Amino acid sequence: MERNKLLEPALPARLELAERPEELVDMALARGDALTGWQIVGADLTGMDLTELEVQGCLFQGCRFTGANWHGARFADVVFRNCECSALQAEDADFCRCRMENIKAMGAGFAGSRLAHVRLENSNLRQANLTGALLQQVLMKQTDLSEAFLAQCRHKGLAFRECTLMGTSFFGTLLNGLDFTDSRMEGIVVSDTGKELRGAIVNVNQAADLARVLGLVIR
Repeated sequence: MERNKLLEPALPARLELAERPEELVDMALARGDALTGWQIVGADLTGMDLTELEVQGCLFQGCRFTGANWHGARFADVVFRNCECSALQAEDADFCRCRMENIKAMGAGFAGSRLAHVRLENSNLRQANLTGALLQQVLMKQTDLSEAFLAQCRHKGLAFRECTLMGTSFFGTLLNGLDFTDSRMEGIVVSDTGKELRGAIVNVNQAADLARVLGLVIR
């Protein structure tokens, strides 16, 4: 991925600190308003239904979204930092120009979502589900995607850097041109024909493991 193609979030020069963030979110949901220009710190939104919430130009820091529902939500120019998002359900959500740093999202669901100009760094997405996601200019860096589902994804400008891909499913996702050489990748799941692997860039050790995945015997 060319660095100049990944657009960073355009946050306002001044963010207003939310004194009662849970009440702020409740009010936005009740009124059908967008959250715009807020710094939200330490909010506990565990299990909250945020369906179709619209967020623009905000920073979430140290917040809890465990088990929350983000179905159909839209995020533009948003930063998530040190947030707990495990078991989050964000199917069919839209993330545009977002940065996620030190996020724990084990078992989170992003099936059918669109991620455009998204940087995901130093995070834990073990067993997360991104099946059918559209990934456009997405950088995943130093992130654990073990046993995650990246099946049947469409992508352009996707890049992995120093990620952990142990038992990750790429079934139906074409990996042509993607560079995995500095990532840890073992036991990934692909179709019986291995068509997903055509054109992928791997190192020697990864190639030996992929040969075993495809049933080849190396002597």
